[in-house]
Amino acid sequence: MTQENPLCIPQGATVRQAMKAIDHNKQGIVLVVDGQGCLVGTITDGDVRRFLLTSGGLDEPADPLVWRNPVTAPQDATHAELLELLAEHKLRNIPLLDQAGRPTGVFSLRDALEGGDGAPVAAILAGGEGKRLRPLTNDVPKPMLQVGDTPLLQRIVENLVSAGFKRIHISVNYKRELIEKHFGDGAAFGAQISYLREETKLDTAGPLALLPPPAAPLLVINGDVYTAADLERLYEFHLAQRCVMTVAATEYRVKVPYGVLKLAGHLMLGMEEKPEQTFYCNGGIYVINPEILRLIPRGQPFGMNDLLERVLSAGLPVAAFPIHESWVDVGQMTDLERACRQADGEGEGE
Repeated sequence: MTQENPLCIPQGATVRQAMKAIDHNKQGIVLVVDGQGCLVGTITDGDVRRFLLTSGGLDEPADPLVWRNPVTAPQDATHAELLELLAEHKLRNIPLLDQAGRPTGVFSLRDALEGGDGAPVAAILAGGEGKRLRPLTNDVPKPMLQVGDTPLLQRIVENLVSAGFKRIHISVNYKRELIEKHFGDGAAFGAQISYLREETKLDTAGPLALLPPPAAPLLVINGDVYTAADLERLYEFHLAQRCVMTVAATEYRVKVPYGVLKLAGHLMLGMEEKPEQTFYCNGGIYVINPEILRLIPRGQPFGMNDLLERVLSAGLPVAAFPIHESWVDVGQMTDLERACRQADGEGEGE
């Protein structure tokens, strides 16, 4: 296996190189190798995202993130042996090595995203009217606005299906007949789609009370979010963190246009010239454990922020999953234009 293989990066690589390799190989992991191509350790997608949450830089060395004692298996291990290793150590991936200790591949457990009663379900919150986007939304619900040559909601459905989410509920209210006519039962999109019909507007969490109880954590996404976020990685991150909820977090930077004074009472201690602050904001994508849905009242408006407050007030663990991919909340005309530019390959990532 050469260093050009997207499963591997050399020792001394940067966090940015590790992140690009993970994005490219779609395995949620990258294998760090020495000059002879032998395995040194592993870096997972979760390792990178936790590093970013601590304000780590993308061009810093990735070596501090390397787990140097990973569970591995010989390349000729049987399927049953590999499944047993994954279950015993509660892993998502196992590097496969030849006799010299060089990686030859990765065995991944993706059964959480495959068929069966435990397969996860996705819900898209698409009942929004889009008043700030009028007159475009006079005749079309906001999630059905065109982003490039495709309705935004169709892009979300296609992203979910490609990530392994085949069972999808769509909450509908404003001009719901247009959404239901476009998607039908979902068969044309490789999915099983059903509808949560809001007779009155139920806000961003209220529609989830209409769901049949899911058997696995539920992925929820706002119907006005255009993003290239890796939804499969988000789901796997949630499972690994053992939290009751995970919130996708998008980075927002604010640059102060003036010199900021550092004060202690009336005394000036120093000055920072035009500093930039970084905040992580709610990205409108969540993974929610089934038991948390009981906290949502039925038949009345209830926001996702209300649900988060209830969960946090109860002392239950909530994780944050930073999105480093492109992300646009399509709430205003300028946002829609930016999403269209990104869909055409002209816009920059967030």
